[in-house]
Amino acid sequence: MRLAAVLLLCPTAGRLLAQEPLETKLVVEQGGREIGREEFTLVKGRGQGAPGNSLKAAARYPADNPTLKLAATLEQTPEGALAKFQLEVDGPNGTTVILAAGSGARLIIRTVAKGSEAGRELPGGPDIMLLDEQVFSLYCAVADQATPAGKALTAVFPRTNRRASFVARRESGGEGGNIRVMLTGGINGTLVTDARGRLFRLELPETGTVVSRAKD
Repeated sequence: MRLAAVLLLCPTAGRLLAQEPLETKLVVEQGGREIGREEFTLVKGRGQGAPGNSLKAAARYPADNPTLKLAATLEQTPEGALAKFQLEVDGPNGTTVILAAGSGARLIIRTVAKGSEAGRELPGGPDIMLLDEQVFSLYCAVADQATPAGKALTAVFPRTNRRASFVARRESGGEGGNIRVMLTGGINGTLVTDARGRLFRLELPETGTVVSRAKD
């Protein structure tokens, strides 16, 4: 019942999220050319004062006069388990809202677009990471799960139905308390977060994508 309530009550939140001032700004480049910008805020705590972490993000492609805008919310429990996921996509074909919630070994995803609604159930569990090909701050959650020995994780991309198994291996701390994480397997790349767990840099060589902190 709680899972159903989460899926039913969330659809309007993305429009509000897109209007909020967000703390950290990112530049998204592909093949050495800027293709978009992203902003996000990562804070302790969840809705209604529950413990855990909350990430709110807004991305636009391109940065000026965007034809695609995305707003995401990710809430996790103190153990890193999924509590809430919402992704609102505003593009040339209209607006789509994707909602996900976990219940034990189940992951339930609901997609709502103009004139249509669909739901699906996937294998869940504590090692599931909900990601998106154009909202890169969601990788903050991957860094939290990484271990020095390497943590086996499964990424689910709800918007494209992509699923990828990969390993996140945490390396020793870098300059200024930054943490470096190597990603291998179905996702290959390098992830760097700052001392507060916020995405600092992400390199995904297979797609030529580099995400870095904006200088302005």
